[in-house]
Amino acid sequence: MADKQIVFTDQEQMEIEGIVIDKDKEEALKYLAKLLEAIKGHAGKACGTGPIK
Repeated sequence: MADKQIVFTDQEQMEIEGIVIDKDKEEALKYLAKLLEAIKGHAGKACGTGPIK
């Protein structure tokens, strides 16, 4: 599996800091879900949708 590097923009970093400072659990879970979706990656798709003949 390839290594991944996560880079946050200044705006994203400020958002994370705000969540941590406020100790907002609900907002932290929402942000984590969004982050995991971005990290998860997506399976590649082969050309065409039909079976191989």
